[in-house]
Amino acid sequence: MTLHGTRIVLAEDHKIVRQGILRLLEDNNGFHVVGEAGDGVEALKLVTELRPDLLVTDMRMPGMNGVELIRRVKVSSPDMKVIVLSMYSTEAYVYSALAAGADGYVFKDAGIQNLNTAIQEVLHGQLYLSPPMTRQSLEAYIIKNGKAPLAF
Repeated sequence: MTLHGTRIVLAEDHKIVRQGILRLLEDNNGFHVVGEAGDGVEALKLVTELRPDLLVTDMRMPGMNGVELIRRVKVSSPDMKVIVLSMYSTEAYVYSALAAGADGYVFKDAGIQNLNTAIQEVLHGQLYLSPPMTRQSLEAYIIKNGKAPLAF
């Protein structure tokens, strides 16, 4: 898949944050944000209508949280890639997003280069976890908390 021209729906409830991310993605990378939503319900509607290559979503939004949004997107469009962009950096949040079907998880304090790397890796079929999160730390969380293992 070519990255230039990648079609993205962006779901973020803080308008100024959403507009900043949109501008950075389009100006610096040639990605095309085809839709933006301020809540999970609107994001699901846009994803269903527009069929983008990628959904970038926050975890906590009005109407429908990120985990439920991911689940619904993956049921209707199992091949659509999903990256979570969140301020929540605990293993529990990361695990719940991945268990729902997310392909990547980026911390909001990581910077645009981290998001760019996540998009590239996810579009090439790889799982992406924002540093310092690692597969090993997530696996340790799963073992410690008795969660079902994830397929990496």
